[in-house]
Amino acid sequence: MKTLEVCPVSKEVVDENKTRVIAFFVIVVAVAGIYFRNYYVLALLAVDFAIRAFTGWKNASVLGLTARVTAAVLHIPNKPCDAAPKKFSAGIGMFFSLGMALFQFVQLYTVAAAIGAALLMCAFLECCFGYCLGCKVYSLLQLFRR
Repeated sequence: MKTLEVCPVSKEVVDENKTRVIAFFVIVVAVAGIYFRNYYVLALLAVDFAIRAFTGWKNASVLGLTARVTAAVLHIPNKPCDAAPKKFSAGIGMFFSLGMALFQFVQLYTVAAAIGAALLMCAFLECCFGYCLGCKVYSLLQLFRR
């Protein structure tokens, strides 16, 4: 049976366990932003996603640094995986967070919450089960690109 996974795609690797910890913190920040209707928090979440998706600045992402410290304190082992699908997923997360912030800014809270629900579902799957929906989409796109 043929698999849909096309990794490794790049030579860059990230720690999959740290991305799961980041997903936990994404859930916390997104829930806080939605609950308190604070578009600043959601905009900062979008910036954090953008840093992880489009730059090589490992120490610029607040959630990345927080996950690194948390993983060290909890002695979570390193589990290398391909970075390209994770960066793609962070880019999607950036658009979701930006959409949530913009809809909250114009006071369309229900629309922002609906977008937030999709982001939270993806972050929950990554955090709790290690299932990265964005990574699966990335793999499908790579198949179509060939």
